[in-house]
Amino acid sequence: MKTFTIFLALTIGISYLSCKKNNSTTDIQFEAKVLGRNSDCGLFAIKFTDNLDNVMEIAGTSNLQDVYIAKNLPIGLQTADLIILVNIRKPLDSELGECTALGPSYPWIYIISAKLK
Repeated sequence: MKTFTIFLALTIGISYLSCKKNNSTTDIQFEAKVLGRNSDCGLFAIKFTDNLDNVMEIAGTSNLQDVYIAKNLPIGLQTADLIILVNIRKPLDSELGECTALGPSYPWIYIISAKLK
């Protein structure tokens, strides 16, 4: 029984340590324009102005309007018409918020870092 317990503990430990966490972050900075607060979700929306193919790949969506809800946009950059540089990733399910579905619907993107261009 003692051998079985040690074997089981080792198997669980090796399995836990060998699993890689899927971290879909990127070092690419994207240029975007802050559009203002989205009335449907209450968060700011941004419009990407370059590398849209890479943005859609990261977000896991095809969005013909280039507009995304920007989760985690720093407060200092929450001003309409600012041109910013952002590092993004796809939001986790737990990071998605609720929207009223009474306004325009846009996909979400999570801002890892942002700065004024």
